[in-house]
Amino acid sequence: MASRYQHVADDLRRLITTGALSVGERLPAEQELASRYKVSTPTLRNALEVLQSEGLVEKRHGSGNFIRRPGQRITYANDRHEARQSPVAGAAVSVSLETALVEADAQLSLLLAVRAGSPLAEYAFISHQGTSPRSLARVYVPHAVARLGVPEVNDSPWGDSVRQLLSGAGVRVTATTERVTARFPTAWEAHTLHISTRAPVLAVERTSTDASDRVVEAALLVLPGDRTEALFTKRSVTQELEAAG
Repeated sequence: MASRYQHVADDLRRLITTGALSVGERLPAEQELASRYKVSTPTLRNALEVLQSEGLVEKRHGSGNFIRRPGQRITYANDRHEARQSPVAGAAVSVSLETALVEADAQLSLLLAVRAGSPLAEYAFISHQGTSPRSLARVYVPHAVARLGVPEVNDSPWGDSVRQLLSGAGVRVTATTERVTARFPTAWEAHTLHISTRAPVLAVERTSTDASDRVVEAALLVLPGDRTEALFTKRSVTQELEAAG
């Protein structure tokens, strides 16, 4: 037997899929919706979290819950220069960048093979479609590797422009390792991406090394699970030899 929050989610989903609620429309306040469905506010929030995890509703902190355009997906490819976003009708995708000087915490110390407290340049890329965040990428470069300037912001949300700065500084990346996991977002990640803390995300931990196996760059990527697909391509030995030639 379906629970009360599932009944509420089913009815709101019906209103969204039939067009009774339009894309971009703001839902009534949670207390008003709870009163309308004769449920408690926590029950109503559980129903909204179901719809958020399905990508039908987006919670904008401080503004409320909005109907989100369905089918917006972003493709993460294992080839950095082929990573791309699937074409989506509607507002254009934009990428913003914030930079900071940080110290390596325990996680970054292990990831970058540096001492805890070592100075790092942090580059935070956030992609949006309209007002809707689509991905978060934080790229780190140890000062011991290179002291880089501010990269140009291009169409790539994965921090490819940091790789270009490294190349310009004479740092050559020879290998990249990516570890992909599914998990729930932290409170900060959920707030940044306008998703529920119970909406699964695709987390990518990326490290790049030079010819001496020194880690020269690391990145932490967080992609909402309801709007992301991962694409992994492996070239044959013949293709690799042709590319090398």
